Amino acid sequence: MKKYSYTELGMLSGMFIGSGIGITAFVITNNALFFTVTGFGIIIGLGVGSLLDRRKRQLT
Repeated sequence: MKKYSYTELGMLSGMFIGSGIGITAFVITNNALFFTVTGFGIIIGLGVGSLLDRRKRQLT
């Protein structure tokens, strides 16, 4: 089984959290711009995951 990096896991978790917030906000307001929140979640997840990967690499 492949071991996934923190960057990949961060991207996935950011996408899930961002899409959950975006869909909920869209349902409440009926404004399609809230679907862009998913992209922000992916960006934040990638950033956090890459920082964790870098920190792990420095410790080993």
